[in-house]
Amino acid sequence: MEALTLKSDCAIAELFYQVTHSGNLTRTESHGLRALGESALSEDARDAANRLLHAIRRGWVRISD
Repeated sequence: MEALTLKSDCAIAELFYQVTHSGNLTRTESHGLRALGESALSEDARDAANRLLHAIRRGWVRISD
């Protein structure tokens, strides 16, 4: 999976799609998700990012290097 810049709603949607199908997330993408905070993303993009973070915490998504 190639690294995405997580600054747009489209990038979050693409990352969400890739991770839900592969079950893997890179460490860089994981840090990017955590750094988003309350950025200027749409509510849908924030929800998707929060779902990915929840999946990481639950162990449903593996973090790779």
